[in-house]
Amino acid sequence: MKTSKKIAAVVLVASGMILLSNGLDGLAGAVTAPKAAQKYEAVTRTVMPGQNLWSICSKLNSSEDIRAIIDRCRADNNIADPGALQPGKVLLIRYKR
Repeated sequence: MKTSKKIAAVVLVASGMILLSNGLDGLAGAVTAPKAAQKYEAVTRTVMPGQNLWSICSKLNSSEDIRAIIDRCRADNNIADPGALQPGKVLLIRYKR
């Protein structure tokens, strides 16, 4: 076999193994959003001067603990220091209704 055919065979086998290890959810995830992402509402908010994550996230109409929303927002937006939010930054916030 030529090298390119061997590489193609290895890629095909590896892809099949990945799909089998993920089950049918692996196929569905390629077409739709992951199940974890589907259970959240998503909004964007622009940081205004003087705002912090608590003041922004507390205005959402949510049934979950504000600390969980803030933690998710920090992870989604790569915020290492929530005390150093820059005005004008657009935040993606996911929350449960």
